Amino acid sequence: MRILLIDDEVEILSLLKDTLESFGYEVEMALDGEMGVDMFKESINNGKKFDLLIIDYRMYGKDGLQVSKEVMDIDKNTKLLFASADPSIKKKVIEMGAVGFLLKPFTIRELIDTIKNISSRNKT
Repeated sequence: MRILLIDDEVEILSLLKDTLESFGYEVEMALDGEMGVDMFKESINNGKKFDLLIIDYRMYGKDGLQVSKEVMDIDKNTKLLFASADPSIKKKVIEMGAVGFLLKPFTIRELIDTIKNISSRNKT
């Protein structure tokens, strides 16, 4: 599974990338929303679309909601998983089409179980 992490906190990105790679996932990182949208577009153009985007809500520039809208406008079947410390947006992101929401701070087990759940839904 190819995963794109979009968050403006480098430490979080690095930790998540290392952790997910240790579980066998292929992971790329975007340091802000604009970069995330650009990397998503590039992945489609080069035929290596991401299977899942894990997006933070609060970022400099484009926030997670803006990123989600742009990504869903490009491909409405994109799997988005929100990871945020703001529980007030959960309902909104699910209504927008996100397949899941993780409240920060979350455990590695919660993250991996959520990704496995999303992956297994794709196979049915």
